[in-house]
Amino acid sequence: MGAHRRETEISDRGNILMFDKGVGLNLRNESQRRVQNELIEAERMSVIGIMACSISHDMRHSLSAIYANAEFLERHDLCASERADLVLEIQEAVLAMTERLDSLMQFGSSGRINPPVHERVSLVVERAVAAVKFHPEGRNVPITVGKLPPAEADIDARNLESAIYNLLLNACQAATRSTDVPEVQVHLTEGDERIYITILDNGPGIPASVRRTLFDPFVTAGKPNGTGLGLTLARRIAEEHGGSVCLEESIQESTVFTLSLTKRRLLALEELFSGTNPRNAAQP
Repeated sequence: MGAHRRETEISDRGNILMFDKGVGLNLRNESQRRVQNELIEAERMSVIGIMACSISHDMRHSLSAIYANAEFLERHDLCASERADLVLEIQEAVLAMTERLDSLMQFGSSGRINPPVHERVSLVVERAVAAVKFHPEGRNVPITVGKLPPAEADIDARNLESAIYNLLLNACQAATRSTDVPEVQVHLTEGDERIYITILDNGPGIPASVRRTLFDPFVTAGKPNGTGLGLTLARRIAEEHGGSVCLEESIQESTVFTLSLTKRRLLALEELFSGTNPRNAAQP
């Protein structure tokens, strides 16, 4: 009987030891999860803080210009041309604010893909070029469009136009700082599976200090009034089309960006999620 009780005590002690080890592992795992969650939350708050500072700075700059020009418009000694210039500056400030808000909204809508449309990419390029020419910073910059082949792809036309527009506007802004006559070029080339849109400008080049982080959110490459989201959004949209955006070259008077996309990337994704993939339909 005594031996039996002793075996029971040893067995119970072993169970307690095993239980303690399990608790220790759970506590360690819980602690690791808590630390990981705290790091993720800290990073998220940091991004929100940077975004808030960016919005505050940009909006304050534009609103100050609008307020000052509105005060000038109250003067009775202004001629018609002076009033027209002040109104134009107000319109440009409102346009800049609208573009920043649109960029932030698009940045926040990550992963949302509109239904793909089979369309000629050259038409999207032409629409983006036309839109940039209406922008105040693109009006006086010649944009040379190379021969556009009739390349077609399944695309989110609106988002792809936005990506090309952002790259073109950046190029125009850079070209205005050229030591020569500003110039921007656009070329479209087609491969078997991919389409490439190349944009060149003769500006001063990308500063070496920001090249590694160029596509990160809120990196403005020295532009005083930018949100730092244009290249981030362009790369994201290109990736949604199975491609990418790359800085091919950046030296004095020669900066080259290339946006690539896969011809049938979005269609394949749509078929996959809708369950209508022809390869699946053929299977019993």
